[in-house]
Amino acid sequence: MVDVKICVGTNCSFKGSLDILEYLESDESLSETIRISTHSCFNKACKPNNAPVVMVQDELILKATLDKILLKIREKL
Repeated sequence: MVDVKICVGTNCSFKGSLDILEYLESDESLSETIRISTHSCFNKACKPNNAPVVMVQDELILKATLDKILLKIREKL
């Protein structure tokens, strides 16, 4: 099981983290391989120029895109 933590703070939400969250929660092919949680902020990482921020296992992904996240999930499986 791969842990995926998505920042839903103001900067990250504005830059697309809620869209990422919605996609990951709705993708049935991922439901048995990932565990999703949300966080209000990853502190200094969540500056506007880094948003959205997602953590996959222990790795922070800055300026996260769905492609970057899915690639990292595959690497961790």
